[in-house]
Amino acid sequence: MQLPIVSPAPLAPMPGETFADLCENQCQLRHFPNYLTGLLVLPNKSLANSARCIRDRADKTDLSRFFSAAHGFQEQVNARRRRYLLAQTPAVRRPAAESARMLDTTLCEHVGSLVAYVDRHYNHGADTYPLAHNAGARHFVSGPVRFPVALRPYRRYAELAPWATFVQKHFPERPIPTQRTERTARHKHVDAQLVTDPAFLTRQQQFRTKIDWPLARLDTAVERKWPFRLLRFAGWYLTEALGAAARRHQKDWSSLLKKNRNRRSASFMRKEAQGQPIARPGPHSAVQKLIPRLPASA
Repeated sequence: MQLPIVSPAPLAPMPGETFADLCENQCQLRHFPNYLTGLLVLPNKSLANSARCIRDRADKTDLSRFFSAAHGFQEQVNARRRRYLLAQTPAVRRPAAESARMLDTTLCEHVGSLVAYVDRHYNHGADTYPLAHNAGARHFVSGPVRFPVALRPYRRYAELAPWATFVQKHFPERPIPTQRTERTARHKHVDAQLVTDPAFLTRQQQFRTKIDWPLARLDTAVERKWPFRLLRFAGWYLTEALGAAARRHQKDWSSLLKKNRNRRSASFMRKEAQGQPIARPGPHSAVQKLIPRLPASA
């Protein structure tokens, strides 16, 4: 049985005061320490359970409306939170040359399909397709100081721009292919016509790939002078574009290279003992072919 929360946790009022000027009234300001307390001490951190356990509580619908309707307010709160955490931790953080920004993707599973942007996503660890948010997560690590920077739910292209609906509208005589390769080929033939439709173009411009988001946020982090030198990201994000962006901003980076990737070394030429170049079938070679050649000490 969960005991009622009769007062906010000692740490909760101080952050609440930090965000006071962002709140529109005293009721919203009171939500902050109450909600933070629920996140800190309750095993079930849902809005319904927080409203049930906090004595000085609002109805669950009030909390839900407060956190779901004010999207601009959430961005302001997160920006203020990041500045607050950086301002409170300079004495214990490591130097910027020893600090890192982490980038990965996580699945936040749900039990209902009415949650915004929820969908079936592949979980490669369990080989399942749970109902979840597929969220890109950024994290700041500097010695003992570690906190999340931002979380962005990924929205599929088909959700933002219902391609099949617009194809049927402009090309009613053409059936929609069901195979991925055929649909990709169809994109090349019809997308030039679809972008002339203002409704389709507006929706298409809202789409961002999983690589677009970290590229844009890296530019923002450098502009805001975040104290980090190393960019670390999961193997899925290992792309030429992200590596080039890190080099452009003079940031070191590290990741994992999957063995099913190909390596390109067109500028590298192996030669025989007599000095004659060894012919290669092409500039690409499978990474997994290099694994047997790695020394045991590597």
